[in-house]
Amino acid sequence: MCNSLLVHPLSIQGFDHQRWNFSGKRTTVEYITRQPDRFKCAVCDSHKVTATAVKEREIKAGAIGGDNWILKVKMHRVRCHECNAYCMEHLDFLSKPSSRVTKSLERSILELRRDMSISALAKHFNLDWRTVKEIEKSSLAKKYKSVSLKGVKVIGIDEVYVGKRRFKTIVRDMTSGAVLHVGDGKGGDALEVFGNKLKHSKTNIETVAMDMARGYVSWVEKNLPDAVIVFDHFHIIKLMNEKVDKVRRRIVNNLEKEAAAGLKKKRFLLLKNEENLDQEELAEREIVNNQYHEVGCAVISKEKLRNVYKFARDEVEAEWLLFNWCEEADKSEIKELKSMAKCIRAHIVGILAYWSTNGINSAAVEGFNNKIGWLQRQAFGYRDQEYFRLKIFDLPNIKIQKEL
Repeated sequence: MCNSLLVHPLSIQGFDHQRWNFSGKRTTVEYITRQPDRFKCAVCDSHKVTATAVKEREIKAGAIGGDNWILKVKMHRVRCHECNAYCMEHLDFLSKPSSRVTKSLERSILELRRDMSISALAKHFNLDWRTVKEIEKSSLAKKYKSVSLKGVKVIGIDEVYVGKRRFKTIVRDMTSGAVLHVGDGKGGDALEVFGNKLKHSKTNIETVAMDMARGYVSWVEKNLPDAVIVFDHFHIIKLMNEKVDKVRRRIVNNLEKEAAAGLKKKRFLLLKNEENLDQEELAEREIVNNQYHEVGCAVISKEKLRNVYKFARDEVEAEWLLFNWCEEADKSEIKELKSMAKCIRAHIVGILAYWSTNGINSAAVEGFNNKIGWLQRQAFGYRDQEYFRLKIFDLPNIKIQKEL
């Protein structure tokens, strides 16, 4: 019966039960040793060996019947008469020689990890939290050792700030949502490993959605010369909002203290989309626009630029509307708007590709960046950067909202 408890719940074969030890803390200790005819050489698998008991090893086996089980395994040094090897016996029920938990307990931890935190699992199985983390890390490392690029046609590239002046560059398959690459830093250097992988694959990347960072543009032009670069509307409007805010801050700096205090608090009112304003906010913004000409001009220009994406039916119409917008920006003599017009002209091909590719954008990548922020908050930050990288790969499989 005791040997059956080893075989069925724990998947441990070839060992004999010796004795039990029960404690008052709901812990069961079972002493086991390998059956005499089951010893073999770890090098040549020969059974012509001599085994000598040398020590006892403690291994956590998980929870059975409400108790946490600990195995005390009598360890033997095995000498082979065939190949003259001399080594410690190999325990098949461990995932690696240095492990202190059984394979069955590791499987239980990985299954429960989807619904339980690391600290909760450590407390449940009476383990150190680092042990639980290393089990998950080893599983993720095996799972994402090689990420397939087969069938990938459209990718999105973006950087995400992860704290302490560090960035991660994320590459995702825009069709499946899978993470293809996580690089340290931002710019072309962060994509070097991904570029080497592309060279050895037969993947034909057709479209790349990203922001207008020069480092990413240069990398794509060098490594994916036939791919269409798309600067989606999210980044264009985001950049335009930054220009509007620069105008506001410049005006504030030139005002008297009392007048500046009122305009300082209008940032979100000015950046908010017009359709999201209620009647009171619309009236308040109208007052600000009339009182400060340059601010009003910048806000109106922002809304006109948004309307290009809203109403342009194709690439030709969009090009005409964008160049008209740029001419009006130049005539305004507002340096922030002229800078925005210059930027649009410099990147017009990638901007117009939004229409030629039927509205492909990197909004999903931006949303994924928010998910990475959630991941960091859940762990209060990550010291182990490799573990963090693997968790980002696995993030598309994680639900950040629990069912009630």
